[in-house]
Amino acid sequence: MQAVDDDKALGMKLMKLSRMMRLRFDRRVQPLGLTRAQWQTIACVRRRPGATQREVAGLLEVGEVTVGRSIDKLVEAGWVERRADPADRRAHRLYMTAAIEPLIGELTRIGGDEEASALAGFDAAERAALHAMLDRIVANLGGDGTEAVMCEPEEG
Repeated sequence: MQAVDDDKALGMKLMKLSRMMRLRFDRRVQPLGLTRAQWQTIACVRRRPGATQREVAGLLEVGEVTVGRSIDKLVEAGWVERRADPADRRAHRLYMTAAIEPLIGELTRIGGDEEASALAGFDAAERAALHAMLDRIVANLGGDGTEAVMCEPEEG
C-alpha cells in the first residue's frame, strides 16, 4: 500500500484551502468586532430566517449552548431577534433585524474581496470550469451542495 502524499491528496488540499480562507476572513472581520461563531451564525440566520437555535446549531455542527452564546451576543447588538414560535411555546425563531444591513454589506464586500484574491489570475473560463468541477465532486459524494454552504459567508 502506497503512502498518500498529503500535498497532493484532494481532501488535504481542500481542508487547507478552507482553513486559509476562513482565517483570512476572520482577520478581515475582526475590526468589525465579530468572531467566527458570530459571522457563521449571521450567515445561517440570514439564509434560514425563522430557524430555531437548535436548527442553527445543527447547521453549524455545534452544540445548542455554544450557538446560544453567539445568538445572545447578536441579540444584544441588535442584529438578531428572537420571536416566540406560535406552534411551540418553548421555542424561539431567529430573524435578522434591519440594523444588521450595513454589517451584511460589509461582510459581503469582504467575502467578495477574499474570493477575488483567491481566484486572482484565473480568467472567466477557468473560474467557471473550477466551479463546475467542484459541483461535480459534490454530486459524486451524494450532495447537492446546499448543506455545505448553508452557513458560510456569502461570496461577492
